[in-house]
Amino acid sequence: MLLHENKKARLLTFLKLGINPFKNFVSTGEIKEELGLVISRKNILDEIVKIIENDKNLVLPIIGDVGIGKTHLFWALKNNLYYHNAFYISLETVIKKFFYNIYSEFIEAIGVEPLRNIVNQICSQWGALERKFGFFHVVDINKIRKNAFNKLSDQYSEDEKRTLLDIINGITTHQLDPYKKVEAEGWLLGELMNVKELSSLNIVHDLRNSKTAYSMLKLLIENSKLGSILFIDDFEKMINMNKPSIEFEEEPEEVFDRSWLYGKKVSPDKVIKSKKIFEKLKKLYQINGLRIIITMNSLDSLEDIKRNLRDTALEVNIKEPIILPKFNKSDILELYKKNMKAFLENINFSDYLKEFSDDLFPLNEEILQKIHQDSKGNPRECLKLLINLFNVMVYSDDNLNDILEHYLNSN
Repeated sequence: MLLHENKKARLLTFLKLGINPFKNFVSTGEIKEELGLVISRKNILDEIVKIIENDKNLVLPIIGDVGIGKTHLFWALKNNLYYHNAFYISLETVIKKFFYNIYSEFIEAIGVEPLRNIVNQICSQWGALERKFGFFHVVDINKIRKNAFNKLSDQYSEDEKRTLLDIINGITTHQLDPYKKVEAEGWLLGELMNVKELSSLNIVHDLRNSKTAYSMLKLLIENSKLGSILFIDDFEKMINMNKPSIEFEEEPEEVFDRSWLYGKKVSPDKVIKSKKIFEKLKKLYQINGLRIIITMNSLDSLEDIKRNLRDTALEVNIKEPIILPKFNKSDILELYKKNMKAFLENINFSDYLKEFSDDLFPLNEEILQKIHQDSKGNPRECLKLLINLFNVMVYSDDNLNDILEHYLNSN
């Protein structure tokens, strides 16, 4: 018993060094989240995986309150869908240079080597395996470019033919011209290039050009052996751009309310941006093999999304929404245990972990139930409370029992 108490005291001493087991918890699309889902969410994950595997093209809405774990779900999906390229965007960060930013995220998700493999496969389809024999064993690059143009030209309008030529030149140069391979790979990776660099590759635009970025994205996804999943977080912001602001309602002292005549104020720029995003989403949907997952905070916006996507000749396969529920008490308990286990393993405190595998120290079940109550089952709020509570343990001179008793008695 004394040995156990000494180990607990040792853990508290370690925490006093200023290390918080929960401070490194993240839920962003850029930073990988290592912790898996709690048990109650696994059925939801299985349902999403089944939907994705059964459809090559779809739009799947996922609905949950702020902080409920929608972004965390992305990492769980990415970890479970081994045979898919899953990549994440937030509309807030990609709204400018939309297709270029999405292309960049796709390339980052798949990596350089798979990109080379896909490009090699595409070039082979254009006839790169046919060789022209002479003193040197070489290919006829002009013939391959002509074959590629003939195969793809019917998919492009007349004003997009220049884009097609850029794509063909970029891919064939990368695969067949050893003297310009490095520069061509930079172009494929989305590096920004000046006129001189582009001219040496016989290319007009780099991938900042919207048409070029979209066409390259489409070509790569449709020729990838793996399926692709685009996870668009917080799509609801696009819906809100269409809604009138309440600027006039906030000025009751005004004798003449202009909204009586002209309606509530809507920024024309915001409406235009919103419509453009929906048009671009329709274009993304036309990429064969791309599954699109969109997250939002409420069901109210779903009908607006359906109307904007279906008000077109394009028939969009919009699935029934997946609703993310709040955490129950068992979920909070499981989240705490998983995070503490990962923390103890990280600090090489495995001897404690073996002996206290079912122990909730330094907290207890009553404290965790109070955290569930105070957070109202919201995972983000729960984690904030855990962070705050551990910060008190780290920086307070009070003993542990007093700290926990104080939290239990707090409102």
